[in-house]
Amino acid sequence: MVTKCANPSCGALFHSLRNGKLFLVDLPRCSSGPGGERGGRLAGRTAEYFWLCDQCSADLTVVVDGSGQPAVAKARASGRV
Repeated sequence: MVTKCANPSCGALFHSLRNGKLFLVDLPRCSSGPGGERGGRLAGRTAEYFWLCDQCSADLTVVVDGSGQPAVAKARASGRV
């Protein structure tokens, strides 16, 4: 469940779909360890939602890093005029 901005350095709370940007990210399925941490990979994939507030979504996007974990990264310039 989306409760706050996916940017770890932002504390904005999710209240409405009208504010910010919602991302549907395709992640590898992972088993959960005793503390809820992600463990080994399982077969298949799963989709998970992440939200960035208005301020963060202006410059950032949500991606899957090299280890298959969700991460926030600088958004590419759109090249639009």
